[in-house]
Parts: sequence; C-alpha cells; structure tokens
Amino acid sequence: MKPVTILIPAYNEEPRIEAVLDVVCSYPRQKSIIVIDDGSGDDTYNTAKRDSVKVLRHKKNLGKGAALQTGIDYVKDSPFWLFLDADLINLSHHHMDALLLPLEENPQVGMTIGMLLGGGKTSVDLAQRFFSILNGQRGLTDFFVKSLPSLSWARFGVEIFLSRVARENNIQVVEPVLKDITHYKKEEKYGFLRGFTYRLEMYRECLYALFNWGKYI
Repeated sequence: MKPVTILIPAYNEEPRIEAVLDVVCSYPRQKSIIVIDDGSGDDTYNTAKRDSVKVLRHKKNLGKGAALQTGIDYVKDSPFWLFLDADLINLSHHHMDALLLPLEENPQVGMTIGMLLGGGKTSVDLAQRFFSILNGQRGLTDFFVKSLPSLSWARFGVEIFLSRVARENNIQVVEPVLKDITHYKKEEKYGFLRGFTYRLEMYRECLYALFNWGKYI
C-alpha cells in the first residue's frame, strides 16, 4: 500500500484530540501525521505531541483552510491524503480505510467525502446527509491536491471550496458511509452561548465560500 499523509487541523481541542490521535497513530500503514494547531488558547499543541506526530503551529487563529494549507505546504508530496477533524468520536481504522479505498481502486476518483452515520447524534447525521458539501472527513489523491488553489482564505468554508473545485474540474468524488462515528457539536465544546455564536460564525464563513469560491480559483 502506498503511504498516506494525515492532516488534522485543531483549534482548542486539548480535551478531544488524544482520542483521535490514539486511533490515527495505530493505523497499520506507512503514514505521516501532521497536526496543525491553529492558534489555540489551550494546550492543544503539547497534547498533540508524540514521537510519530509532527505538530505545526500558527501564532494566531487563521482558520481551517489555512491550517490545511500549512500542512500541504509542509509535506508537499504524498500519494494519498486524509483530512480528519480533531474532535471525532469513535473514529476507527475501518473509517480511514473507507476514505482511502475508492482512491486506491479507481484512479479516476480524486476525492472521497465521509458521510457520518449512526454516531448517536441525530442532528449531526441529518447535517451530513443533506449537506455533504460541509463534511470534513476527506480522502484526496495527490493529483487533486496538487491541482488545488490556495485554501488559506477559506476558513470553515474550506470543504465547500474543495467540493466546488472538484466539480469545476470534473474530478470524480465518492461519498463512503462512515458508520457509528460522529463529532462534538460546538455547543458541547464551548457551552451553549459561546458555541452557538461560534456556530453562527461558521455558517457565515461557509456562506461566504459558497457564493465567492470562484474568486479564488
């Protein structure tokens, strides 16, 4: 099997990132694991440090798109890439396989988008089902990554931008179902008021990307 680079953007994920790294670090495949601490105010940076993990750090929060771009620029070349969120619940090696297998089996597939299902949070399942363009768990081939414009502007709109670029360039996309996995909601992580405010900001960034992505190609 060809090696894979795993990029994990993280912002204030100190209480959650260890569970994700436990799974990723034990994945039985040649891999490079890159955590990008996007200006966290907690101890995400030190929590993510392991012998098998490279932790990059932004001095201030630049957004998810910029974090992924930092990881891409650091690695430069990789046959396959996985983009994973730092707050996943019940991530398994099977889920990672499901994101990579379509890329390996069909050279025409440039990207996979994981559809989270059955993780115990109905709102997350519904969002994944009806707004797959927002899903953050993705597998990508090197030919697609190398064709991408800079992601640095996109913040939480980065998944929308990735999907629009794929469609614009007729890149084949597959959406494997990832069963029994979910992620923390903003309100769970930050409390209701702060989490809700953060969610509104995320929606604003997504809407900006939806209506302005063409400016950045």
